[in-house]
Amino acid sequence: MPTIDLRSILQETVSGWYGDLVTRSTGHAVRRGVEEVLAECDGEQVAVMDFSSVRLLDLSCADEVVAKLLLQYGRTRPFLLCGISEDHQEALEPVLRRHGLAAVARDRMGRARFLGVITERVRVALIMLAERGSAEVEDVADHLAVPTSAAREVLDELLERRLVLTNAAGNQVISIA
Repeated sequence: MPTIDLRSILQETVSGWYGDLVTRSTGHAVRRGVEEVLAECDGEQVAVMDFSSVRLLDLSCADEVVAKLLLQYGRTRPFLLCGISEDHQEALEPVLRRHGLAAVARDRMGRARFLGVITERVRVALIMLAERGSAEVEDVADHLAVPTSAAREVLDELLERRLVLTNAAGNQVISIA
């Protein structure tokens, strides 16, 4: 998994000492830097965007960096946002909701977070997958107490939105969290 240190990209593209993702123009420059990194990576790999050394994230940068990347690449490449603070989450959540997007994240303590627009059933399935690491459709059906066909619909949504992956045989869903 390629790890993309957003602060490093920020320092390379905007300023050598800057640690805040604020203003749309800053977000645009950082997104372009992330796109350069993504162009060098296998499109199936999870792209880990590391926020752990970013001090401040405002709504315009959350929109310019995260939302635009998910809109552009989210159907073809899974993303994991890591090192998310409560302040980062406060900026990301409304932006993702406004665009109808969802993202898998890990906070600074390593706990899985699911941001944006997802149903409760999908959230429960994501939590189960994050805890177990992987599962088959029958496991998800048992956990959700729904028929296998309903569990398959949940997993299909997760796969389509690139919030999870499948193993090589396609018989197990694997958490990216």
